[in-house]
Amino acid sequence: MDSCTLSVLFPVRNIEQEIGAILRLTAEQTQGINTEFIVADMGSTDKTVWEALRAIKELRLSGSVLQSGEGTVARALNTAMVRAAGEYVSFVFARRLYSAFLAPYCEMAHMLHSDIVFGTAGEPFGKEGTIMPGSVCLQGLLEEKLPVDIAAVLLRRAFLEERRLIFAENCEFGYSEEFLLRCFCTAETAVRSPVALRRDSAYELRRGPQKTVGAASFQRVEALLRVTEYVESRLPGDKKVSALLWERRIPQAVMWCVDLLLREGNGYGAVQGMLKVGGYRKYLKCGSATPFELKKRIRLWKSLPWMYKPRRPVP
Repeated sequence: MDSCTLSVLFPVRNIEQEIGAILRLTAEQTQGINTEFIVADMGSTDKTVWEALRAIKELRLSGSVLQSGEGTVARALNTAMVRAAGEYVSFVFARRLYSAFLAPYCEMAHMLHSDIVFGTAGEPFGKEGTIMPGSVCLQGLLEEKLPVDIAAVLLRRAFLEERRLIFAENCEFGYSEEFLLRCFCTAETAVRSPVALRRDSAYELRRGPQKTVGAASFQRVEALLRVTEYVESRLPGDKKVSALLWERRIPQAVMWCVDLLLREGNGYGAVQGMLKVGGYRKYLKCGSATPFELKKRIRLWKSLPWMYKPRRPVP
């Protein structure tokens, strides 16, 4: 495909009822922008592929539908990135849709030639339109002052290729977090767009969990351990970032797994056993970078696990 300004990558599986509306919503955001749409199907058993082709033709979009085969979302995204021809890439996820951000993102990216453009749905981080080193944003991400969502970022494709940044294909949980942290760690220029992100819930996929997650949830911890090794090799003198990873992000991920396993009906003893067998209990360590509420949760879980109540997932 000829080069274009923007490649929109959309991993899908069995969403024949929703895909047309989602593509239409995204196309409305990219009017006036030379855009290609790459739909990566993950072994759908319904009419998702047919509906995607129909919508692309009906909306007169430049795009294609790839069949990446059964596998993870990460694998589908990597397959789509290989085919992307745009100067910039962005991602669409059926469960998290944002409105009216792609055009201003592209405008800012062209104006400032940035590696990453992002917006925030919460408190502002940095001055709008000011170029920041990715490492500064990385610290904001780890401190949770910068709530960046992979469903609302714009990345320069040449930057991804130069840094060899791809998704961990065998990872189902934590793949997007790992990818974003790697991107910000190595980015020379990151810019916050003045766009205030708003979810477009009218078209979002509202399907509940399709299967029990179980011990696979610990993939998120493994992803963060890989990120920590990656970050410490590239920012060896940044003790603040290292502490935030070891004392905040990794313990948070372990407790996220504990919460998920308890909500799925696993007993306290069974969850404790999973932590022990997997070697994850040792990561429940607190330090100066650990938030007070997280310290309380960890201490309660370690001392009186039967009194611990799992947190509900954030929508």
